[in-house]
Amino acid sequence: MNFLRLTYYLLVINFKDFGYIFWTIGYPLVLVTIFIATTSNLGGEDMTNIEVAVTEDNEYTEVLKQIDFITVNEMSDSTARAELDAENVTGYITEDGSLIVQGSSFHASVLESVMNQIHQTSILGVSPENFNFEADFIQSNDMETEPQVVMYYSTIAMVSLYTVFTSMELISSMRPNLSTMGARFSASPFSKTKYILASSVAGLFLGLMSNAILIGYLMIFSESVLFNNLLPTLGIVLAGNIAGLGLGFIIGLTPRVNINVKSVVPVVFIVGLAFLAGLMGPGVRTVINREMPLINELNPLAHITDTIYRVNLMDNFESYWPTILFLLGITFVSFFITLIALRRKQYDHI
Repeated sequence: MNFLRLTYYLLVINFKDFGYIFWTIGYPLVLVTIFIATTSNLGGEDMTNIEVAVTEDNEYTEVLKQIDFITVNEMSDSTARAELDAENVTGYITEDGSLIVQGSSFHASVLESVMNQIHQTSILGVSPENFNFEADFIQSNDMETEPQVVMYYSTIAMVSLYTVFTSMELISSMRPNLSTMGARFSASPFSKTKYILASSVAGLFLGLMSNAILIGYLMIFSESVLFNNLLPTLGIVLAGNIAGLGLGFIIGLTPRVNINVKSVVPVVFIVGLAFLAGLMGPGVRTVINREMPLINELNPLAHITDTIYRVNLMDNFESYWPTILFLLGITFVSFFITLIALRRKQYDHI
């Protein structure tokens, strides 16, 4: 049978499987929709106009006016306190630089951070007028600054490993002791190499399509700018899908286990890795990294999540190629083990 035709038939078979389509396309979309709905208010407050009251001739007035997202209103002490009580201003800065706020809020926290920075520069002997408050001298590596983004990226990482299902079913279907189809393969002159290649290409195409749909959905509906470097992101996703094929071959080699039972293994495996990589937020990830750092050093989904985050939000490519090589290394080792396990395999009867 022609290679392209065989690949086409395998694609059609998967498209007709409702369960496969739902879990590879529908489920990830439902998951990120829930994330978007529940995290839409995180970090989403407008910082373009924080109203601040200051006393007349306050030494901090000129410094605060340099900050774009702060609007300074000069008034008397009594008027400032009245405006603060009426919640017309976020905070009131007295003559000695003390900050008074009415309650806890996002804008109040930002204003407190600004005033702390001003006080720190004064202690260092730097004139506040000469300090650039728009500059960011610290590059944050903490994923907790964008918790919803980490969940989006870990979902993409999880879906990139979904090719494990295709390759697992492929190997199981070719083993005579596990399926009727496998018995027919072993007794027929059909090219097993061609079938394996066609199934791998079909599985890879379906995996990349699932990721493409998910990424497109996030680009349209997410309020965050997630993909500043889309092409490198697709490169990581491609390597993840290839690694998924290799891991599926290993799981498919499990002897004397029904394919329906085997299907539970990758589900638990992938969801567990995604959970450790930050699928449910960076809190668990932080604890794991602190208490058991080796786990996520070996976790392919953690590597994919980290690299996508750094490439797109930090423009940092230091871990890009090491991650690609790590994922391809998983594939190479998996293919090698599979080849050894299947080489000249014999059975008493078929």
